[in-house]
Amino acid sequence: MSGTTTPTTPSYFVERMVGGELCRFDTRLETWHDPTPRESELTIKDLREAFIKAVRRSLSLVDRSTYRPSEEQLRKRQEHDRKSLMVALGVHTKQNNLKPTELEFVEVKRRNLIDESGIGYLHFNFLVKGLDDKHIMFFAEVHHDLEDENDVYACMPLREDDFKPSEGNDQALCKGCQYRAEDLVHPSCGGFLGGHKYGFVPHWDSDDEERDDEFC
Repeated sequence: MSGTTTPTTPSYFVERMVGGELCRFDTRLETWHDPTPRESELTIKDLREAFIKAVRRSLSLVDRSTYRPSEEQLRKRQEHDRKSLMVALGVHTKQNNLKPTELEFVEVKRRNLIDESGIGYLHFNFLVKGLDDKHIMFFAEVHHDLEDENDVYACMPLREDDFKPSEGNDQALCKGCQYRAEDLVHPSCGGFLGGHKYGFVPHWDSDDEERDDEFC
């Protein structure tokens, strides 16, 4: 049952039903040195930034060499990415009544794996060549273990406005790429499923082999 407060109850007291009884909880902070409850001077944003900093510090002490993929693993990952994006491009051509021969996959420019509550999303920027031989940058979001077209969540060409998103545009904000792949361009119209929460992904899935593990 969600917490409730009454008009005569201070805002830092929250009443909850526990075992059929209404209990009152003091949400203010206490310390070992001063057990007197008091309201926190820190905001949620302050606490989040402190937590991210602490996680990065903790991970910096880990021997990350044990997490680096082998050449064979990298080759398999690249092949899986290529096949996934071919499927995604096929979905895009069907949705827009295009012939499969009108668009040709060229290469992956940026990728990022996002883990949200055990569900993996892959975000891509990749180049596509049209019939006029011009290259177009696309964005795609697929399931990290794509099997068929049902695992394609988004695939679209990026517009000029997408490369200069407004800071106030929450639709284009991807928390999953915000720190690990800040240069990965997302469509300003939104439309992607992953990236609305913060999660952790090991650095070996990053494009940048020098990049540290990050909480993103």
